[in-house]
Amino acid sequence: MESAGHIVIRPEDLADPRVDEQLARQLSFGMAGAPPRVEDAKTSLIQRPWFALMIAGLLGALAGWGVIEPLVDDGLRFRGTVEQLELAGGGPVVGRMRVGGLTVWVPKLARVVGPHGPGAASDLGDGQEVEVRGQLIEKGDAIVAHELRIRGPGGPPARIDVRNLLLKHSLVALLVFPLLAAFVGLFIGAADGLLSRALRRSAICGLVGLGIGFAAGLVAGLFAHFSYGIGAQIAESFSDGEGGYTAVGFLLQMVSRGIAWSLAGAAMGLGQGVALRSKKLALNGLLGGMVGALLGGLLFDPIYQLISGGRFGVEASASRAVGFAVIGIVTGLMIGVVELMAREAWIKLLTGSLAGKEFVLYKNPTLIGSSPKSDIYLFKDAEVEPTHAAIRSSGEGYEIEDRGGPAGTFINGRRVVRRRLESGDQVRIGKTVFNFTEKDT
Repeated sequence: MESAGHIVIRPEDLADPRVDEQLARQLSFGMAGAPPRVEDAKTSLIQRPWFALMIAGLLGALAGWGVIEPLVDDGLRFRGTVEQLELAGGGPVVGRMRVGGLTVWVPKLARVVGPHGPGAASDLGDGQEVEVRGQLIEKGDAIVAHELRIRGPGGPPARIDVRNLLLKHSLVALLVFPLLAAFVGLFIGAADGLLSRALRRSAICGLVGLGIGFAAGLVAGLFAHFSYGIGAQIAESFSDGEGGYTAVGFLLQMVSRGIAWSLAGAAMGLGQGVALRSKKLALNGLLGGMVGALLGGLLFDPIYQLISGGRFGVEASASRAVGFAVIGIVTGLMIGVVELMAREAWIKLLTGSLAGKEFVLYKNPTLIGSSPKSDIYLFKDAEVEPTHAAIRSSGEGYEIEDRGGPAGTFINGRRVVRRRLESGDQVRIGKTVFNFTEKDT
């Protein structure tokens, strides 16, 4: 515009699309050179979503295992005084005794620990205090011992309340997968925000993942508990007569545990999708959690057999740790892989401290700015506005819109207010340059 003989150029005049047309016309006559393109940045392994989420899932699963393991008993555990003891000469069962009003069967494979170390069934005697760990059978009238620990002289006999033991055992069993799903959800939900230095988003997504994982895991765990109970009963019908399974029984035990864990694991990857309000991410998490938990469940019994050598007295802690780790790894991996395969458009940062990181455009619009609330957080850049630009889906493609900041938004070196994005475009916002890529259809 003209004012008192002077030409005044306002910022909105520079942003006029006709300026781009005029520059393009000048470039066609060789009046100016095109700005140099920024070279592609290498994406490190930790910046790849499948790897980052895999590590997050592993760490979450191990954290969950660390909280869960002190609460878990492999069977019922109680203390009492031996009231009556009968030892047999041989066979799969070497003895029977009464403890706290319960019949305790002592199989040959049971582990006996005396006051000074490993012992034998012959070390047991009337009047001793023993700690029993085993499996309830015969409608609550008897226990098959997995482990017996002799604690010394016993006191007056006291009756064991089986109902309280079963209630405690059942409550702990129902809490295992909600707690595991909560910790996996926490770590997976927080992972992307941590990598993007968006700590506020990381905290929100992590806490939502924690809550969703626990709540959904509790509901799914009820179905899993019921499913496993049916499968375990079928597997027990294929007992080998010495406290173990035949090959068919062992396979049925593996499958029943895998199905049960898969049902419970469905909740583990939901948190991130719910926190970011993305149906795609929620579906990816659902699939990843189920597949990861299925594999973890199938591996649990073979790993336990390798560690225990088929003996009853060996705790399943290591087997649970490996099984939970597999769940976390595969859950994170599956979420990342499915996200990679399903993405339609994304940007890749070429400069700055996050150079090499890719952001999938799953929200409409996707906000870019220096505010931690932005979907793509460009921190420590004075030229970037809190909400500097937005990328939105438009028809069959994507367009970028500048939000009016003085520094502007540039595509391939030219300032724009709003323009359709083409795959391969380089966008500069402040000191940050990124590539836009759209999946070929």
